[in-house]
Amino acid sequence: MSSVIPEGWSRIQIGDIGSFFGGLTGKTAKDFGDGHPFLTYMQVYSQQTSDMEAMNSVLINEGEKQNTVAYGDVLFTTSSETPDEIGMTDVFLGVNQTPYLNSFCFGLRPITPSSIDPTFGKYVFRGDDFREDMRPLAQGSTRFNLSKGNLAKLSLLIPSLPEQKKIASILTSVDEVIENTQKQIDKLQDLKKATMNELLTKGIGHTEFKDSELGRIPKSWEVVTLNEVTVNHDSKRVPIKSVDRQNIQGKYRYYGASGVIDYVEDYIFDGRYILLGEDGENVLSRNLPLAFIVEGKFWVNNHAHILQPTETVDIGFLCEYLESLDYKNIASGSAQPKITKSALSDIKVKLPSAGEQLKIIGVLSSIDKTIEPFRQKLSQTQSLKKSLMQDLLTGKVQVTVN
Repeated sequence: MSSVIPEGWSRIQIGDIGSFFGGLTGKTAKDFGDGHPFLTYMQVYSQQTSDMEAMNSVLINEGEKQNTVAYGDVLFTTSSETPDEIGMTDVFLGVNQTPYLNSFCFGLRPITPSSIDPTFGKYVFRGDDFREDMRPLAQGSTRFNLSKGNLAKLSLLIPSLPEQKKIASILTSVDEVIENTQKQIDKLQDLKKATMNELLTKGIGHTEFKDSELGRIPKSWEVVTLNEVTVNHDSKRVPIKSVDRQNIQGKYRYYGASGVIDYVEDYIFDGRYILLGEDGENVLSRNLPLAFIVEGKFWVNNHAHILQPTETVDIGFLCEYLESLDYKNIASGSAQPKITKSALSDIKVKLPSAGEQLKIIGVLSSIDKTIEPFRQKLSQTQSLKKSLMQDLLTGKVQVTVN
């Protein structure tokens, strides 16, 4: 946290912005799936709380006391795999909507009139300075949690409301470029998924087909369980406590369900494996990688399944296959879904010959090459946004307000 306060700016303590409120309480699995909309953990994490289609549903009985979310509320995630991702935020900007909030998040309702513009708040709570202040608040070992009391003691550096609105306008324009580029990527990824589904139904060059438990497939294909074509190494996964990780500065990657979360000085795996998210809303979301290939020497925590394909299946084909699946009927649990080792091992796999697996990968790779320029543009624009946030949210570069 910088001690220098730019001209016209001031510091405000989080606890003075408004009052905290909790998410859903007293709910069991049978309460979810129908009823009233509620914001999911992943919506808050990925700053998509204004997306009505992404909301889930929960039954709320008449007279039941549960908190709803209002325009301008600041929402925080309460738990994370890593200290770096504790207390991820979004500001709810939905109009004429009053959804409920999942039980793994809590909210901060600003007093009226508020000293923080809601759109500006969406950015400042994700700024590097605030994220740096947030990290030491992470409590736990293998799973980290956030205390409202500790959060209330933090402070924000903010300019006047007119300057807040101007900064928000600049950053929003960059976000629009990011959003449009992401839409182009999504369209191509949808094409890739449709192509994968077509290939997994008709194959390449087949004229004879048969009925199977997974529907019509080429006559020469087999249907096997994931357990038959992989070796599951979940029993070797070893979590590392936060206090230990902070003292480790190694060269080997430490993976969680969504990718690299740290670097360690030792390794428990060496080779090529597929990691697949085990728990959390990321198992149902396309916003985070679900199945991905890792190579070399590395460590892995308890939030990712680790699979080693046998010689009968190409690792690239299998990874694409796992990415194409719908896990809603496989994951168990509601607010914090989980893919169990048992459910994973029973997944059915359509298995072509080794040569055809490689041909299918070739077709999908050509679509990936089309996607790559858009991914590069997205990365460049995200870097620009990060730079602008660092300059504008700290007052290093001050905007002119007409």
